[in-house]
Amino acid sequence: MFSCPPKTFGFSLVEVILAVGIFALAVTAMLALLPSLARQSAQSADSLVALRLPDAVRIELQRVATVGGFDALAAETKPMTAPLPATLTLAASRDAARVQTKNYLPPPVTDQVGDEEQYFLIEAWSFNAAPLAFDASGTLLALHVRVSWPYRIPGSVTATPLADREQLAFNLALSR
Repeated sequence: MFSCPPKTFGFSLVEVILAVGIFALAVTAMLALLPSLARQSAQSADSLVALRLPDAVRIELQRVATVGGFDALAAETKPMTAPLPATLTLAASRDAARVQTKNYLPPPVTDQVGDEEQYFLIEAWSFNAAPLAFDASGTLLALHVRVSWPYRIPGSVTATPLADREQLAFNLALSR
């Protein structure tokens, strides 16, 4: 006697096509999000590096104050006015491992950040009103510091316009 195999049930062709279509849409949506997620990840990483810069900036400014004199450093930082004047500038590499002054007492050539490596631009202004204004008889130099990035995009010979950069500002105090 022959027995008939039990009737098996499966998916119909329409169900399979619908499942494949839904899967294809989901994969397409995820792949479309990848470039923006990668850009946001890079921006977050740069922001975290910028947040680590205050200590490196303070160390570089203390080096400059030691080499050139505290009063000379204070003279290099222009008081904040509107619009902000050109002032003491520093540059940092993308990983913030090296920070240097650009236009005043740069470090030895072996420690300098090359033009192609300058990713963060750091500008420092002194305060123009008491109690934070610099007093030559005092022991404190209070500075307002702005960090902007990307200053130079790797492979580019020109600086990125300030309007196209991310920015971070903080205050810093140096003592004699």
